[in-house]
Amino acid sequence: MKSAPVIQAKNVSKIYQMGLVQVKALDGVDLSINQGEFVAIMGPSGSGKTTLLDVVSALLRPTKGEVYINGSPISKMDDNELAKVRGNTIGFIFQTFNLISRMNALENVMLPLWFAGKSPAERRGIAEKILRDVGLAERMTHKPSELSGGQRQRVAIARALAVNPDVVVADEPTGNLDSASGEQILQIIKELHEGKGKTVVMVTHERDIALRAEKILYLKDGKIIGTEDTGKTKGRAKK
Repeated sequence: MKSAPVIQAKNVSKIYQMGLVQVKALDGVDLSINQGEFVAIMGPSGSGKTTLLDVVSALLRPTKGEVYINGSPISKMDDNELAKVRGNTIGFIFQTFNLISRMNALENVMLPLWFAGKSPAERRGIAEKILRDVGLAERMTHKPSELSGGQRQRVAIARALAVNPDVVVADEPTGNLDSASGEQILQIIKELHEGKGKTVVMVTHERDIALRAEKILYLKDGKIIGTEDTGKTKGRAKK
């Protein structure tokens, strides 16, 4: 039985107003991502990859069209409702890590749990377990400046997983890393998908990384111009 879409975009356009000029970053995009899928988005610079990721993860509202997350249209949500969807449903992994420099690894991972209303004991217990899971048991009290790039990205992944989201979105998650650290991050993402059954949506400009996904969407000039099934569907955990 085919699973229900966790993310849908219907005729989505996104237009930025740059002074007197309008820039169409997305142009009539339709897509559907099912629960438990691993989808990569590829395209040249300026094709709209990051904008598409931001729109389907409710970081941005579309100018036209509609985005549905677990069947609910985001155009009907106010800012508080959107923030709740982002906080509870979607975990974000950014190329630039986006960690808070004055907080150590444990505190960074605990932060979304504070917003989720967890008690201090719950926050600490969940954050410690996830940091152990990503191999940072000995680095919990280190601040971002005291960690390598790969370690900072693992903290960012742990933070993304803190609220046990349905969907993990990753924008060039290995872009600032050396090849060895990048491979470690890709293995963690693979385990999130195959071992934990997470839906993963990843932007990358590298085809060998995109081929880790089950499906690749090719974007150009704000439009999806093609899709590719990579055949990687074996081993996925069932929820």
